Amino acid sequence: MYLRPIGRILAAVITLVAFSTALFAGSADKFTEASIWMLADTANDLRWVEIHKIDGVGPEALYHIAVLSRHKADPVWTLKHIVAHMAITGAALSRSVIRVPSGVRAAYPETYEEAYKAWLALREKGNAPICETSVMECARR
Repeated sequence: MYLRPIGRILAAVITLVAFSTALFAGSADKFTEASIWMLADTANDLRWVEIHKIDGVGPEALYHIAVLSRHKADPVWTLKHIVAHMAITGAALSRSVIRVPSGVRAAYPETYEEAYKAWLALREKGNAPICETSVMECARR
């Protein structure tokens, strides 16, 4: 007699927990270190981000990325670093990227590593920039 209502309540609770876990996990959980994500193209350029490091987890995670581009007509090895290092929130990164690319390979990390060290020095002084809007908006600053 009491099993049916308890079973319904239990099923409702399980459904609610599953839904809220997916809801609160956020889209930022899809990002992993060493992954590459495309930004919106321009008429002449392909643009993408490389995720080099992730500090923290969940909504508080901070992503350390490089922003690169290439003229569409240029060979694949002709890259331009738009921003060698950028610290960005997961929400801002999610707003910026559009898809995982096919055929785009990671650039050599030396340029990123030098810029990341400079950012760490700024963090020690208490004034390291963190992007909270979008990749390209912060890249223009």
